[in-house]
Amino acid sequence: MHPSTVRSRLLRLVLAFMVPMAVLAVGTIYYVYEEKQQQFEGSLGEAARALSLVVEREIARRESIVRTLAQSPTLTDGDLTGFYQYARTVAPDLSSVVVLASMDGTQLLNTRRAFGTPNLPRTVYTGEQVLQAPRRVLVSDVYFAPLGGQYSFAVTVPVERGGSPRYLLSYAGYASALQNVFDDQKLPANWVASVVDAKGVVVARNRDAGKYVGQPVSERLRSQIGKGQSGIFDSQALDGSDILAAFSTEADYGWTVVIGVPRAQVGSGAMAAARFAAVAALLLFAALWAAARMGRGLVRPVLQAQDAAERIARAEPVEARPTGLAEMDTVMRVLADTSRAVRGANEEMHERVRAALAEAEKAHQAVLQNQRLEALGQLTGGVAHDFNNLLMVVSNYTHLLRARRPELAGTQEVAGIERAVSTGTKLTRQLLAFARRQPVRPEPLDLRVRLPEIASLLKASLGSRITLTCEVEGDTAAILVDPAEFELALINLAVNARDAMPEGGSLRVGARNAGDGRVCVDVADSGKGIPPELMEKVFDPFFTTKPVGHGTGLGLSQVYGLARQAGGDARIESVEGQGTRVLLLFPALDGVQAAAGESPVQAPAPTHAGRTLLLVEDNAELAAVTSQVLQSAGFAVTRAESGDAARRLLAGGSRFDIVLSDVRMPGELDGIALARWLREHHPALPVVLMTGYSAELAQARGLGLQVLPKPSAPAALLEALARELRGTAAEPAG
Repeated sequence: MHPSTVRSRLLRLVLAFMVPMAVLAVGTIYYVYEEKQQQFEGSLGEAARALSLVVEREIARRESIVRTLAQSPTLTDGDLTGFYQYARTVAPDLSSVVVLASMDGTQLLNTRRAFGTPNLPRTVYTGEQVLQAPRRVLVSDVYFAPLGGQYSFAVTVPVERGGSPRYLLSYAGYASALQNVFDDQKLPANWVASVVDAKGVVVARNRDAGKYVGQPVSERLRSQIGKGQSGIFDSQALDGSDILAAFSTEADYGWTVVIGVPRAQVGSGAMAAARFAAVAALLLFAALWAAARMGRGLVRPVLQAQDAAERIARAEPVEARPTGLAEMDTVMRVLADTSRAVRGANEEMHERVRAALAEAEKAHQAVLQNQRLEALGQLTGGVAHDFNNLLMVVSNYTHLLRARRPELAGTQEVAGIERAVSTGTKLTRQLLAFARRQPVRPEPLDLRVRLPEIASLLKASLGSRITLTCEVEGDTAAILVDPAEFELALINLAVNARDAMPEGGSLRVGARNAGDGRVCVDVADSGKGIPPELMEKVFDPFFTTKPVGHGTGLGLSQVYGLARQAGGDARIESVEGQGTRVLLLFPALDGVQAAAGESPVQAPAPTHAGRTLLLVEDNAELAAVTSQVLQSAGFAVTRAESGDAARRLLAGGSRFDIVLSDVRMPGELDGIALARWLREHHPALPVVLMTGYSAELAQARGLGLQVLPKPSAPAALLEALARELRGTAAEPAG
């Protein structure tokens, strides 16, 4: 066997080390290319989803407008003239239109036409289609509006009164309004983004909108949209160019956002990788040629290259140190670049993992916070419900004490008990308001008296560095509002003002007559103000600029809801760096004096001798004292511990003149279900219900039932029973 030459050995040595490194370089190039490609596609999909959420928010804003219009009292009264005038304030020009139609699609009024215009066209959708739509809201496909001369779309909801749909109400506007969505997103110049309706027609487009709006997208794109809610695929733009397209479909409204990127841009990474691979191949060839020519003198550079390869394998840094040979110096520079690329890829991967874990932890904490709030709300509501029963027991016993011991009626002790019951009632109302189960109880409120009282309560929460002033003009009229909700709204505004003035400042609270039949409550601070781009979002539920754990985003939405629920409005003015001013407008109560307080109601003399009453109450102590109150008024009382027990008594032949029932009870039948059963099997038997929950209160009243809030004064309870008996003109049961 002939001994091998140094050149051949060196050649084999170079091959042994350079070929694996070449494979590693190619693998690294392929890995980086694939990673960049996946990152690009992920970014493209995220952009489509983000743009879809913005479009969804814009449609939801229009849905909020039309649902607010649907709550107009003029529609309850059938006052179409009044509603037309109200709707014109929402759609004052041709850029938008409000249409009211009957359930069969016949238009009753159109704000683009004069009120009373005959032979208005029928709506595209009927009431049945709207009622079958998700959440009973229907977003139309894009259509060409002849009167405005532009493509438009409409949001339609049913107008319900008494649980039944009465009208169809639509709010329509030009599709060009959606062009602002693209301006806000600042997409790259060569990206093409479109909003597509449920039929696959272009509603808005960031480029050449006038040419393509109203045109259908390609059959391939419609087919891909029909396969899922989102996706990425190769397609062609409407101008015929090859693109990589990403789409995201909004579930509630059925519209889709499509973003296309020219294929040439997507493939630029592949071309760069090919050029890099070609350079690496040339460098490898040069290294082999040098090894064949240089002999022993290349052993040291080869060993340096071997060491560099081992460092790359260990993800250690490689320095391009001189080897004495230009070719090997080039190889070493390439290896150093490869090392930096590999280390950079590893660091980027680790950073992504850390970011993903941080986001997951943030989402986990948000879920835990929501769960804690929900659990606290349920616990608070349950405690308040039980507390209401206890308060009613105390109230009823106080009533019996007054009736049986008249000499104690005017004593300080009895008055103290009644004040404690009143205070406890207000406390439970606040607890139920926190749990969102409190019925709204508007009362006339004298701001000249009440606003300074609330302002004095706010001082403690503002701190010593914030100056608080309260100014109420002497002729300020009273307003009709829920006092607890009004106080909560001012607290929310004060807390927001405090957070906007961390270094201190001033807060002014005032009230005056607005001069248009309304009263204005003005809250102004000298804080840092609100950026202009956030002004349209501040009243949105759950919108907040505060860090997680420092705000729920419900404060200003509660303020807005209070004003709208009271028949008024809420407005906000702010200059960044100069402060914020919130104006609450309420209808004025001319000539109405606010209640100064509640006086104890004296129990009426018994007037129901011979009447039989079925009391349905699961709380034994409350049932016992209520029975005594009813018996003192002349009723013969029989108690049933649940709705199921009451049904068994009545089905067994027992007869009563009237039924008094709690709503929330164990068993198959609660109070409302029992009332429904009585209507079906004993339609002549009157029934009065009691509850402390707003949802149950509204549900019972929606069925036309007389329902008392818990706790109720004994006199109010007896009066409700007497009123129900008078309404049915019932004879005593035999």
